[in-house]
Amino acid sequence: MLFALISCLFIAVMYFEAIKKGMPVKRWLLLGGTLGPVAWCLFNLHYRRALLRNIGFSACVWRP
Repeated sequence: MLFALISCLFIAVMYFEAIKKGMPVKRWLLLGGTLGPVAWCLFNLHYRRALLRNIGFSACVWRP
């Protein structure tokens, strides 16, 4: 019961974060539902690597 509640919570969290950061929504909804909080760490790691791949490692990123 608790796992189902946590999965539903992370599905909602991953949906809003994927929309906000422009990531593929279906993939992160599935991972959020199956992995729960681990998907949050994977999402942030994937977003950071995609950002660095697009702007380069020597660029300055200003994010408020």
